Amino acid sequence: MNQPDRGPRDPVEPDLTAGATRAERKLSQILDGARAVFCEQGFGGASVDDIARRAGISKATMYRYFPDKAAIYAEVLRRDCQRQAMLMEPCTQRLPLEEHLMEHARRYLHLIVSPFMQDVFRAAVAESGRTPEFGRDFYASGPDKGRMMVAPILRAAAERGEIAIDDADFAANQFFALCAAEVFYKSLFGVVDAFPEEELEEKARVAVTTFLRAHAPAKGAGPDTA
Repeated sequence: MNQPDRGPRDPVEPDLTAGATRAERKLSQILDGARAVFCEQGFGGASVDDIARRAGISKATMYRYFPDKAAIYAEVLRRDCQRQAMLMEPCTQRLPLEEHLMEHARRYLHLIVSPFMQDVFRAAVAESGRTPEFGRDFYASGPDKGRMMVAPILRAAAERGEIAIDDADFAANQFFALCAAEVFYKSLFGVVDAFPEEELEEKARVAVTTFLRAHAPAKGAGPDTA
């Protein structure tokens, strides 16, 4: 019997547990439970008991994997960022520069206004003073991961003469700062509860246009052959 067409489907998230060992599957089980609890209660409101209960394991088992709640949170964030990176790579690797940057801008804007990521930002600021490695892990898994994804794109574009930049890493950070602009702080401080899809699209377009205009090569300049 033919199944009814249910319309377009969301992209399938990468399966990070394919071929995993029993220990790796248990780790994924913990992280799935932890993410659900963090999304519902935030970092401050979540407890190790809540996470263990949601994951369906004992606290003793969980402590064999993580020393404390902050370590669990950092790993949840790292896994989320890994999934975002895996989703981005096949979507953008063959696109022209402007469309490539637009795709990164869209994904980044949707990410930073999501309730989960907003709570991550707040927790990172609150916890990094007491637990410096928490802040370092957040930076490495989040902002710095974005730089590492975009900098090679910009470097290659500069070598082709499409843009003029001296430092691809710095330019990548500039790009994400343009994307975030007012959106990040308005979301973080609750000035705006939710941005309409069309507004996020416009913010992405303005960020990309501004960035490319600022780094447009001088007239007559060719590819960088240095």
